[in-house]
Amino acid sequence: MQLPELPKQRNHKEADITPLVAQWFLDNWEGDVAIEVKVGKNTLLPHQYAALKQVEEGKFKWKIPDLGARNPFDVIVLKQATAFVVRCDGNLCHAVGGGHDFFFRI
Repeated sequence: MQLPELPKQRNHKEADITPLVAQWFLDNWEGDVAIEVKVGKNTLLPHQYAALKQVEEGKFKWKIPDLGARNPFDVIVLKQATAFVVRCDGNLCHAVGGGHDFFFRI
């Protein structure tokens, strides 16, 4: 599946919180995950929903674009991973996905 190009803008609130959410999952979750972080009432976009659905169905691959930065590797493949939408308000986050529904603090 080819995902559409996105506008070149940065959501600073999500960009600031995403590393903290990722670290929480690294420290507290067993298994592989795909995470879409939302702050406040931001909505899940169609391309995000489609990608998370592919993860939940068991097969997702993503070629990391070569944009001149140092990438850790070229491709990520997720099989049988759990896809989460995590909504944060301040340091309280609500994670929903793969039959899970829980709150955590970052």
